Amino acid sequence: MSNPRPRFFELAALLCIAVCATAQEQHPEIFIEPSIVTIGVQRTETLWTEAKGKWSDADDKLGTDSTHIECYKKLGFCSEAEAYSLGGQAWVRLETLDILRWDSEELIAVDSSPICQVDQIRFDFKTKQVTVTGSLKGDTKVPFCKDLKPTTAFLGGLKDELKRIDKEAAQKKK
Repeated sequence: MSNPRPRFFELAALLCIAVCATAQEQHPEIFIEPSIVTIGVQRTETLWTEAKGKWSDADDKLGTDSTHIECYKKLGFCSEAEAYSLGGQAWVRLETLDILRWDSEELIAVDSSPICQVDQIRFDFKTKQVTVTGSLKGDTKVPFCKDLKPTTAFLGGLKDELKRIDKEAAQKKK
């Protein structure tokens, strides 16, 4: 009987390649390279970046620019505005994330204020991609936290949305 362990690692590697390939195809509708801006009455100069698009796990009814993220290095935060639908109504969620790291390769910002999870946004400046990850905080006594799962989504644009629509249409034809 063959050892199942090498097969498991082989399947895990294939899954990683598939997920990574999908991620490499996702690019925000707008991705602005970091640049110096002047903000506020005190005319503070800071490095700034921005991305707009739609999270890969967002409701299909949302537009391709349903998420807007702006980050300010000297101020140490990113702000995210995200549209979502709940009960047939349109809503906007505003979130502020603290910048943990910002160098020439990436920006990482987190929000640990939610009860159940820590949200992390990552700008990859080389590939021009933006991801969001929701990681569980661990054992908590809050009942609704037990049903949550870790998540990762990619900020995509119109091209990504058109690919998704074409793929769904092709599957319906089968």
